[in-house]
Amino acid sequence: MSAALVLRGGPGIGKTALLDWAARLPSPTDRPLRVLRADAVEFEAELPFAGLSQLLRPALDRLDRLPEPQRRALAAAFGLGSGEPADRLLVGLAVLSLLADLAEDGPLLCLVDDAHWLDTVSAAALLFAARRLRAEGVVLIFAARDGALAAPGLPELALGGLAPADAVRLLDPTLAPDVRMRVLGEARGNPLALVELPRVLPSGGSGGMLPLTDRLRDAFHGQVAALPVGTRTLLLVAAAEDTGELAVLLRAAGSLGAGPADLPPAEQARLVEVRDGRLRFRHPLVRAAVHAAATYPRRLAVHRALADALTGPDTADRRAWHRAAAATGPDEDVAGALERTAEQARDRNGQLAALTALERAAELSEQDDARARRLLLAAESGLQSGHLGDAVRLAERAAGLVDDPEFHARVAWVEDTPGSGRAATGPRTT
Repeated sequence: MSAALVLRGGPGIGKTALLDWAARLPSPTDRPLRVLRADAVEFEAELPFAGLSQLLRPALDRLDRLPEPQRRALAAAFGLGSGEPADRLLVGLAVLSLLADLAEDGPLLCLVDDAHWLDTVSAAALLFAARRLRAEGVVLIFAARDGALAAPGLPELALGGLAPADAVRLLDPTLAPDVRMRVLGEARGNPLALVELPRVLPSGGSGGMLPLTDRLRDAFHGQVAALPVGTRTLLLVAAAEDTGELAVLLRAAGSLGAGPADLPPAEQARLVEVRDGRLRFRHPLVRAAVHAAATYPRRLAVHRALADALTGPDTADRRAWHRAAAATGPDEDVAGALERTAEQARDRNGQLAALTALERAAELSEQDDARARRLLLAAESGLQSGHLGDAVRLAERAAGLVDDPEFHARVAWVEDTPGSGRAATGPRTT
């Protein structure tokens, strides 16, 4: 028997804790339970198949057991094939086949945390497979924020705050009474807030009435500000990089005066955890607080350090984006790197990622003709990804930069595509 479920809830409500609990469950059969897990991150939301690669990479040694068309599609998605574009339908079928193959060795549990940050094509492939699970012995659980990751056809479980009695049980019984009452009033049953707020709320403090999310950010700011300078630097590098690859983080942090010795204070404060060579923030609000606390020049320096640390051929996309984040004005070299990233995204059917990269490349272009060309390429990627409003917006920006009939004919083609909102008004006149 197989099943799929979407856990929904706001920040800190316990989605990750439930996934951790599920991962520790005993096997329902006499064969061991295998667990595959992916933690989607915001930075990789623009990288095609990043989430799928993270979840399935431990099983790539089984690719040869898939039907040949599915094997080629999944290999192309992961950049292991000959470079031919990855067919989305075949990728979805390949994911389903691969999960079924893994389950032949015993029950399989797949956990996807922060699924609202999955890149579009990974989400599509995983949801495609989830809807078609039947009797393979696979359970697939997504954890996502409210209002994100549309998953029609899948059962959902909405997580709410703890009841008052349960919230009291979560608090340290030695808390001062005024702190206890304040935490209970402001946490409103949010488990993460119940755990974190007592660490920073002094006895006797009154505080203002702020929305819960703002109060949690204040709590995390208080924790981060108390850490050593080197630890704050390392956390900022991790917040800017997102993927958590510890070797990369330490190389980048080293150029900014931080190193491995600065990690334990963050772990002891329970802000982060390190597992399997990756650093993971305990909650997205921790990352948000770290990033918000940094000055703009400091964030630029961190992105430059990360770009310098990403030297391998398999990290070219991430390097290009960090170079773009560190740019403060036009830079044709960076724009060209982003355009190459867009080309690779298109080869993998990542049209939305291509749009984003090309639009940023246009912003960094030094000449109007290059800016116009990249804007129009972004518009065409918008058409192919179904983002018609963005396509028209980008095409119109491109049209205002050049005076070339052939170029304006391409603009008109974008604007006149059915559904773009401009098709009924006739072609552009130049």
